[in-house]
Amino acid sequence: MLTAGDFAPLRADPAYMREVLDAVEAAIVAHHHGTVRQSRVVDRVPGEFEGLRVSVLAGEGLLSGMRVFGNPPHTRAFLLFDGTTRALLALMDYSVLNSMRVGATAGVAARYLAPRGATTVGLLGSGWQAPPQLFALQAALPALERVRVFSRTREHRERFAEQMSSLLELPVDAVDSAESAIRGVDVVDLCAPGHFDVREPLFESEWIKPGALVISMAGNQYPPDFANAASLVVDIPETEATLPLGAVIAQEVAPRMHSDDQVIYRLEGGTVQDLFVATWGFNWAKARGLGKDFNLSAE
Repeated sequence: MLTAGDFAPLRADPAYMREVLDAVEAAIVAHHHGTVRQSRVVDRVPGEFEGLRVSVLAGEGLLSGMRVFGNPPHTRAFLLFDGTTRALLALMDYSVLNSMRVGATAGVAARYLAPRGATTVGLLGSGWQAPPQLFALQAALPALERVRVFSRTREHRERFAEQMSSLLELPVDAVDSAESAIRGVDVVDLCAPGHFDVREPLFESEWIKPGALVISMAGNQYPPDFANAASLVVDIPETEATLPLGAVIAQEVAPRMHSDDQVIYRLEGGTVQDLFVATWGFNWAKARGLGKDFNLSAE
């Protein structure tokens, strides 16, 4: 049994993110080639925001997993099974690993979709999800020189900027508006809270630099005219107008025809990535002797 406390060091040391990036990239490629199976069960009562969501994941040569997301929204658990015998290997808190998975997915997107030689990042949001996303962006963008961050509470964004500047040895500047954070940067990362209930876009199209990548956690975060003009990349293509990230990684499609083309990566879902990140987290914890043994068959 592995708790949030067991995994807490992962959010304190950005060096781990490079390994999580590799796990997420492997998951995206595996999903693109159809070597991972997944099924989902959702149970919600009328009006319930989150309910109970269960995702079952398996594939040839992989462990199997069951991701359980409950209510309140931050309730996260993962059950890991032997891929052949289906014996239960671990019951794991998934709140920390989930934040690492989301952050790493943003990083993999930046690795393949950011303009060549990207040096600047604009971040909207300084909450729970922001540190691992910034860890991942630094790992994915070797030329990154400076970050600007805006969130609604001055104290939060200034504390975040100070902590990240020290931890990443990278200039992170807290600014006073969303426009100041993202105008003219190479990569825009929209990890602002409230994207499910805030229906207005978080920026205006003219703030976005030609050729920039915008990483979004929901379709209502960007203006419709920007979406119509940009290439839209997703994990699971829903229409012919969307490009799968796995196909971009496999060099089957190009996200840009010209260097000035803008790209949106919609960071939603990522269920397959959960199995690969949970497997990595389990091995990481096991190698360090973390967790507590339990035996459900004991009398």
